[in-house]
Amino acid sequence: MAPENTVPAFEFACKHNADILELDVRLSRDGELMVIHDATVDRTTDGSGLVADMTAIELGKLDAGYRFCFEGEHQCSFRGKNVSINRLTEVLTLFPDMHFNVDIKDNTGRAADELAKVLRQCDAQDKVVLASFHHRVLQYSRERFPWLKTSASKGDVRRFYWHYLRGRHASAEISTAVFQLPVKYFVLSFSSKRFIDAVHEAGIRLDFWTINNPELIAQLISNGADGIVTDRPDIASKVIRGK
Repeated sequence: MAPENTVPAFEFACKHNADILELDVRLSRDGELMVIHDATVDRTTDGSGLVADMTAIELGKLDAGYRFCFEGEHQCSFRGKNVSINRLTEVLTLFPDMHFNVDIKDNTGRAADELAKVLRQCDAQDKVVLASFHHRVLQYSRERFPWLKTSASKGDVRRFYWHYLRGRHASAEISTAVFQLPVKYFVLSFSSKRFIDAVHEAGIRLDFWTINNPELIAQLISNGADGIVTDRPDIASKVIRGK
C-alpha cells in the first residue's frame, strides 16, 4: 500500500490490474490542479496550511509520504522517499494508458475550466469522468463542456430513486451516464440487484465506493455492479478476477 493520491499509490493500483485510477484535485494559488484530497496539507504531508494558499511549486516540495503508515507498521516507510503532491498534468502523462475518475474538491467553475484545459493539453478528453460532491461544479461542467463525462449529482440520484420506487423510467430526466454511490445512504439502499438492474435499464453505469471488504465486493459484482472504488485494489482484483 502507499500514500493516497500519490504516484506510488497509482503504481500499486496498476500493478494489481486496476482499470481506472480515482484521484482528487484542488486548485493551487496559481491555478494549477494539484492531486490532493484535503483543503489543507496538514494530514498527509510535512507541511501545514491551505492548498489554495500555496503555489504548485511550493506544494510539490512537500513530502506527501511523510505521515503514511500502513496497518501494522510502526514507521512511516514512505517518509523521505521523494513522494510529492503532483500536478494533474503529471499524473495523466505518467499513466497514458489508464482512465481516470477525477473528483474536483473545489466548489468553483474555475476548477472545471482548468480540468477541461488540462484534458485537452494531455489529449485525455475520453479518458476521464468528472466527479464532485458539488452540484454547481457538475452543472457548470455539463453546460460548458458537454463532451466531458460527469458522474451523477445528489439531485440526479434523488430523481432516479423517486422514479424507481414508483416503477417509472427516469433516464430522460437524468443528466449523467455514471452513478457513483455508497452501498447505503441513510435509509436508502443501492446495492440490490433490482436497483442495479433499473440503473442499467436507464442506460447508466453504476460504481460503488469505497468498498474494501472482499465479501461485499463479491456480492456487489454478483448483483451487477459495473465498478468498485476501493483503497485495496489488491483485494478487489483477487475477488473480481478470481486470482
